[in-house]
Amino acid sequence: MLGILIYLFFLISGYSYSCCVFKDKDIFFRSWMGGIFGNVLLMAGVVIPSIFLGFTYASHIVLMLLSVLPLIFIIRKKGIKEFKSSLLGTGGEECGLDIKVFLGLIIPIVLVISVIMTNHILAPYESGGVASGQSTFGDLQMHLGFVTSIAEQHKFPPNYAFLDGQLLNYPFFVNMLSSSLYLFGTSLRLAVLIPSYVLSLLLVIGFYIIAYRLTKRKSASVLATVLFFFGGGFGFAYFLNGAKADPNVFNSIFTEYYHTPTNLPDYNLRWVNPICDMIIPQRTIMAGWCIFFPALWLLLEALQTKQRKFYVTLGILAGCMPMIHTHTFLALGMICAVLFFAYIVNEQDKKGYTINWVIFGAIVFTMAMPQLFFWTFRQSANNDSFLRYGLNWVNHNDTYFWFYLKNWGVTALFAIPAILHASKDNKKLLLACGFIFCIAELVLFQPNEYDNNKLFFIAYMILLIAVSDWLVHMWDLLKGVKGRVYLAVITVFAGTFSGTLSVIREYNSGADYQTFSDYDIEMAEYIKENTPSDAVFLTSTYHLNPVVTLAGRNIYLGSSLYVYFHGLDDDYYNRNSQIAVAYTGDYENLIAFCEENGIDYVYVGENERNEYSPSEEMLGKLQMVYSSGTETLYKVN
Repeated sequence: MLGILIYLFFLISGYSYSCCVFKDKDIFFRSWMGGIFGNVLLMAGVVIPSIFLGFTYASHIVLMLLSVLPLIFIIRKKGIKEFKSSLLGTGGEECGLDIKVFLGLIIPIVLVISVIMTNHILAPYESGGVASGQSTFGDLQMHLGFVTSIAEQHKFPPNYAFLDGQLLNYPFFVNMLSSSLYLFGTSLRLAVLIPSYVLSLLLVIGFYIIAYRLTKRKSASVLATVLFFFGGGFGFAYFLNGAKADPNVFNSIFTEYYHTPTNLPDYNLRWVNPICDMIIPQRTIMAGWCIFFPALWLLLEALQTKQRKFYVTLGILAGCMPMIHTHTFLALGMICAVLFFAYIVNEQDKKGYTINWVIFGAIVFTMAMPQLFFWTFRQSANNDSFLRYGLNWVNHNDTYFWFYLKNWGVTALFAIPAILHASKDNKKLLLACGFIFCIAELVLFQPNEYDNNKLFFIAYMILLIAVSDWLVHMWDLLKGVKGRVYLAVITVFAGTFSGTLSVIREYNSGADYQTFSDYDIEMAEYIKENTPSDAVFLTSTYHLNPVVTLAGRNIYLGSSLYVYFHGLDDDYYNRNSQIAVAYTGDYENLIAFCEENGIDYVYVGENERNEYSPSEEMLGKLQMVYSSGTETLYKVN
C-alpha cells in the first residue's frame, strides 16, 4: 500500500508541475502531461539520489523532498490562491479530447489493454502457481527480473542479474519505476500492473492528442486511434482463403501459439499488432511511446509558437529518454534533426530560432550523454552485433512493395495520396518520418534484426494519422454518393480485422502458460529471506528461472533470449559451455568452478535435471539448505 501511495504522490506532483507549465490548457491536457511528468519524475529522478544512497528508502525520501521544493517556491511566488486555481481550473484551450471521446474511445481501448495485462502478468494458474499469456511468456520474465533485482539488491547502478558481473545496460528506468513500488511493499504483480495501467492510459491519450494536433479533426483522430491500436495488415486474407478448404485454419488463430494474421513469419507477416506484441510484453516500448507523444507535441508547439518554455520542457523530457527507451530517443532525435533544417529555411529570426535549439540541445546533451556513455555505449561500442548494414529489414521472401502492402495494409495502400494531401507542416513531419524509415531499412541497431520495428513504428504511426486524415477528407468529398458507407465499412474492416483477431487471440491465451509453480514461488521466498542480496547462483539458462525473476538474485548465466540478444553473445557461449561441464562433472570440479567464479549457491530444479542430469552422488556431497518439491538449493562450502 505504501508503494502505491508514493507512486500517487509523484503523479500528483507531476500534475502540479503540469498546471504551472500549461495553465492555459484544459483539464484533459494538464492531466495527461501531469501523468507523464509524475512517471518521469519517479523513474528518472531517483537516479541521482540513488548514486549516493543506493536504491533504498532513503533515496526515495530525498527525491520526494527534492520534488516538493520547486512547488513550494512556486506557491510562495504566485500565492496559494493562484496556485490552487491553476490546479482546479477546468477551462483553457482544448486539446481535442472531451468527455465523450474519453469515455467512448480512450477508456474502452485502455480497458482492453488492462484486461489482457491482468491475465498475462503473474496471473493465478488453475493448478497452482502463476501464469502468463502468449506474448508475455518470454520477455516478461526478463522485466520481472530487473524489477526484483533492482529492489532486492539496492545497488546503483544496478547489476545485470542474468549475467553476473555485468552492469545492467538495457533501458531499465520503467522497470525501476516498478522496483520503487516493490521496494515499499507492493506485491510484485501489482508493482508491475499498476504503473502499466497508468502508462497505457497516458499512451492512448497521447496518441489521440497527437492525432488531433496534426489533423485538427476529432473524426480523423478517432479513426487513427482505432486503426492504430486494433490495426494490422492484410494477413487475415491468408486465413480466410485457407478456411475455404479447412475451417480449422481460421480457428487456429485463437488456439495455436503465435499463429495470428499479424505475426506469422511463415507467411512473412511481421507487422505485429501494437497492443499484443509491443505494449503488453515490452514495457520499455510502452514507456518510450508514452514519453514520445508529449515530446512530439512540445516539439511541434515550440516550432509554432517559438516559446522557449516548450524547448526547455522538451529538452528535459528528451534528456530522460535514453534509458527509458533508446530506440524512441533515437527516433525523436532524427525527427528533431530534420525539422530543425526544415523550419530554419523560412524562419525570419534565425538567431532567436537557433538560440532556442541550442538551449534545447544543451539540456538534452547534459542529461542524455551521461546515460549513453555510462550504459548504452558500454554495451554497443566495439560490438559487431550493433550498428551494422541490413537492407530490407526482415523481408526475406516477398517483393519489396508487396511486403509492406500486406503488412501495413490500409496505411500502405493510401500512403501516397495521404502524403500529398497533408498540410505543409505535416509534410515536414512526414519527411522526418521518411528519414527514420530509410535509416531503419539500411542500418540494424541491435543484434535482433526484428527489433528495428521499434524505429519503424514511430514512422508508421505518423503516416497512419495522415492516412486517417485523408480518409476522412475523402468521406467528406463523397457526401451524397451512394455506397459511401459501404466503402467506409470495408476500409475500417480491412484496417482492423487482422489486429482485432490478434487481440482476441491474446485475450484467450491469458493465464494459459504456467511460468512458475507453487514450488518455484516457495523457493524464491526462501532465497529472498535467507540468502544475501548479492549472492550468486548457478542455474540452467532456461528463461523461466525463479532465482532471478522472482527472488532478484544474480545468476551466473541466464537465457539466450536475453543475454545473447543484448549483444553479449561471447559471454553467453563461453559460460553456457562451462555450466554444462559444471553440472555434469564431479563434486571437486563443481566446487572449484564455483569458487573460481564467485558462485555461492547451486540450484537444481526440473530444468537443471532435464538438461544436465547431474549425478546424485555429486549432489549428495553438497550442503543442501532448502528443498521444495522437485527443487533443491545447495550452498557452496
